[in-house]
Amino acid sequence: MKPDIDTPSEGLLRADPRLAQLRMVLLGPEIEALSRLEDPAQFAAAVGRVLPSAVAHASGDGQLGLALAPALEKATQSSIRSNPRTLVNILYPLIVPAISKSIGETIDKTFQSLNESLKHSLTWRGLRWRLEAWRSGQSFAAVVLKHTLVYQVEHVFLIHRHTGLLMSHVAAENAESQDPQIVSAMLVAIQDFVRDSFHGAEQQGLDALRLGELRLWSEAGPFATLVAVIRGNPPEDLHEVLTITLSRIHSEYNLLLETFDGDSTGLEGVEADLTTCVAQRQQAPLQARTGFPWLVALTVLVVLLLVAAWGIHWWLGERRWDDYVARLQAQPGIVIIETGQHDGKYLIEGLRDPLAADPEALLRAAGLVPGQVAFRWVPYEGLDAPIVLKRLVASLAPPAGVTLTINGNRIVANGSASSAWLDRARLAAETMPAGAPVFDLSAVTNADAARDAHWADYVGLLRDQPGIVITEAGQRDGRFVISGLRDPLAANPLNMLSEAGLNPLLVTSHWAPYESLDPTIVLKRLQKSLDPPASVALMVEGDTIAAIGSAPSLWLERARMVARLLPSGAPRLDLSQVRNVTDPELVKLSDTIQATVIRFDYNQPLPAAGQDETLDQLASELNRLASLAATWHFTIQVMVTGHADASGTGAFNLSLSLARAEAVIALLNKHGVDPEMLGLRGAGALEPLENKGAPETARSGDRRVSFTIEMQAQS
Repeated sequence: MKPDIDTPSEGLLRADPRLAQLRMVLLGPEIEALSRLEDPAQFAAAVGRVLPSAVAHASGDGQLGLALAPALEKATQSSIRSNPRTLVNILYPLIVPAISKSIGETIDKTFQSLNESLKHSLTWRGLRWRLEAWRSGQSFAAVVLKHTLVYQVEHVFLIHRHTGLLMSHVAAENAESQDPQIVSAMLVAIQDFVRDSFHGAEQQGLDALRLGELRLWSEAGPFATLVAVIRGNPPEDLHEVLTITLSRIHSEYNLLLETFDGDSTGLEGVEADLTTCVAQRQQAPLQARTGFPWLVALTVLVVLLLVAAWGIHWWLGERRWDDYVARLQAQPGIVIIETGQHDGKYLIEGLRDPLAADPEALLRAAGLVPGQVAFRWVPYEGLDAPIVLKRLVASLAPPAGVTLTINGNRIVANGSASSAWLDRARLAAETMPAGAPVFDLSAVTNADAARDAHWADYVGLLRDQPGIVITEAGQRDGRFVISGLRDPLAANPLNMLSEAGLNPLLVTSHWAPYESLDPTIVLKRLQKSLDPPASVALMVEGDTIAAIGSAPSLWLERARMVARLLPSGAPRLDLSQVRNVTDPELVKLSDTIQATVIRFDYNQPLPAAGQDETLDQLASELNRLASLAATWHFTIQVMVTGHADASGTGAFNLSLSLARAEAVIALLNKHGVDPEMLGLRGAGALEPLENKGAPETARSGDRRVSFTIEMQAQS
């Protein structure tokens, strides 16, 4: 532009400052923007501001996804290879619930099959189904499920998971329900209630509900929930059908489900998938209407009964045989070597001591027939303690004063025996075979030496007893003999034999009864005959039996009579120290009863009105009087005397008075009064009361029953 500027000789043009100024004027903003690309921080900030808008704009036609897919795949593969734990942490919240649900459904399916099989395994239908399984080649569980799992899917709802809006609904032809929108809203409300009410259920929901024969199964997906209303007993396999249908709907309509806002446009094909679910049903197989095979059933029943009877008979026979062998093995002196069967019979071989139990007797006791069992016994000498004991008893014949018992592995002899028997027993003990029980004779005493001393002690003891007089004591034919006189109240000589150490079987006693005059015996006799009251004590004072205390006069009278009857030479009964006392209650009761009068109306044999209380009181007093009389050993006799006034004839009045006395006795008997204590007497009009009042009043007083008491000491 300026010719005066020379061109450099080396061929390079020098920069013109004016060009730089012109460049800045024309391209200044652009140059400044391009300079930012050279600064990484400024470049990243600029890209970050425009990148979201660019990605959003480019994702509309899908080209951005196609462009980024290879890079993202390589980046993901590289991240997984370098740190696989990251992918595991991402997939764990999704895979674990899915696996748990799948395992749970499998277990439920298994238990459902097992429960139905067990429920019908022993029923008549179960037998028919087993026959059907055998003919068709199917398993018994499959046949049971085919007959028992009868169901029909009546409604299927597809509900948006985030908005709760109904997306589609299909119902079976014969199904009845409310408005699908209302039902859908209620199901969503129930799910929300469960999530809000229970801790830990925020991300979960109800899988199943049951109301009577209706069941509600729910399968949840990322954007939609499939709900099926089922009538009957569905199999667990239906869960898999619902899951597959929901997965197919999400695969085909993923974008529409994600962006669903209430408009079902584009989701028309969902009904075809839901119709597939509604078509799920299973009806009970039709049974052929044939008559019941009674002949076959009867034949099978008879065969089963015969087989059962034979089996029971065989089992009982084997059990009896086993019990018999076990009992035989437990017997001392028997050793069983072999058991079995030969020629249709049971066979037992072994060793048997001649003193052992009889196997055939045990055979009959076990309920077996002797002809069914064959024995092969070899005799031997058993060393069991019971067998050795039997052998010793048979060979030694121990006397009555010796007993042989088993104590562990010893046979112990107790008691006393003669010298000759002891010598034989010691020889048997020394010749016992090796392995046999020990024969212990240490507790046996020599009876010949100690018996005479015991006999002398026994005779001396008897001589000291009051009421016993010995006239003879000695030995005759190897036995002790004693005779004499014995008062029945004296000590019993037989009881004293054991105290003296003598065997009662070795003593012969002859005692003649007599009445001893020994003071001790006389005291016993007086105690028994007089039965003194508790206030009287009888005791021996030298040759006198003294009575000390206090007693009523009746007992004293009886005691004086007994004292006068004592035989000559007997101790004297001294009653001087007994005070004569009378029981005040006894006297008072006697006076009260004798003052009691039962009134009667004119010509009436029964007591007048108002006499019931008097009769009750009289019965109580009579019973108390009888009790006191028994205490003091009195005999009470109450004379019941009937009276009549003088208005009638003598014979009539006597009969009426007797009737009145009988009526009172009958009433007293009803009140528990002993009838043996009551006497009957009729006085007629012969014993009137002394009454100076009006004639009618006097006659009224004579119509009565009176009482008189007599007491006597018991003899």
